[in-house]
Amino acid sequence: MKLAIIVTLGLLALFNSGCVMKQTHEATLQELDKTKSSLEMAEKTIEEQEHLIKMNKKEIAQTKNELSGLDIKKLALQEELYDAQNLLNSSLLKLEDYERQLETMRRIDAETKKRNEIYARFVQQLQKMIDGGQLTVTIENGRIVINLPENVLFASGNAVVNADGKIALANIANVLKDFTDRKFQIEGHTDSVPIKSSSFPSNWELSTARALSVLHLMIEKGVLSTNVSAAGFGEFHPRADNDTKEGRALNRRIEIIMLPNLDILSSELPKVAQ
Repeated sequence: MKLAIIVTLGLLALFNSGCVMKQTHEATLQELDKTKSSLEMAEKTIEEQEHLIKMNKKEIAQTKNELSGLDIKKLALQEELYDAQNLLNSSLLKLEDYERQLETMRRIDAETKKRNEIYARFVQQLQKMIDGGQLTVTIENGRIVINLPENVLFASGNAVVNADGKIALANIANVLKDFTDRKFQIEGHTDSVPIKSSSFPSNWELSTARALSVLHLMIEKGVLSTNVSAAGFGEFHPRADNDTKEGRALNRRIEIIMLPNLDILSSELPKVAQ
């Protein structure tokens, strides 16, 4: 009886042990299945990540290429902007230069019109003397020139103004003194016949002395001393051929010249229209 009980208990223990082993094996298999599934999912995730990384690298490379292209375009645009800025600056400088030239031409035109008005007044106010052959009034190289022959003012070889000459110069001074904003130069000229005396060693001295005589008389008659100057040119600015009597007579002269406004007219500007 006791032996039967022992055997029975042993069989039960063996049976229970087998059951436990079977349960453990099944749990292990299930755990392995779960692990395998997890590994498969992990591999899939890795593959997906690798694909994403590959795509990202491709996108990064493409972006770099695009950025490189944009940098090239940026440089090209910067060069175009630089060229455009230089062109604009050059155009602005040209515009400023054109504006200055235009303003200068306007001032020259205004000066020319004023000079022509003064010329008309000179002709009108000195018309009797012009008609009498005592003088001429012309515009030469943009300057108004009052030309008086020697015989109107001086005796041959002399620098003292004669009586008729004083009257003529007084009439001229009466016209010039009204133009207080204008400068006048009195120029003495001779023919090429040499002169040599105690008073005038050469035609330089004679022409200069005559110009100074006229200058002093003009000042006495009311022309501002600050507005007149004198110069002697001797025989070196002839109007005609010195080989003829008529030519030499034309060369012996006094010229009273209204100088252009040097604030407007300079050697760099175009000549005033005749």
